[in-house]
Amino acid sequence: MAIKTTSCPECGYPLAAPYGGQTAICANCGANLIAQGVTIPNGVVIGVLCFLDGMFLGPSIVASTSSGKRWLEEQARRGG
Repeated sequence: MAIKTTSCPECGYPLAAPYGGQTAICANCGANLIAQGVTIPNGVVIGVLCFLDGMFLGPSIVASTSSGKRWLEEQARRGG
């Protein structure tokens, strides 16, 4: 397996390419380097989880209440 290499942005010294989020220190100039990776914002993750919870848990919560059962029965009779 080949190791990817990159160079230090400060002095150009060749370095092994770190994975996203990893920190490294250049052996030549001592610069503190942080590898940039793809990050997903927390709001997007929380939004997707809430949407999926609503899709799967919402109907079961509605069906568990007596008023929800009546509403579902009315919707089934109307065909909508």
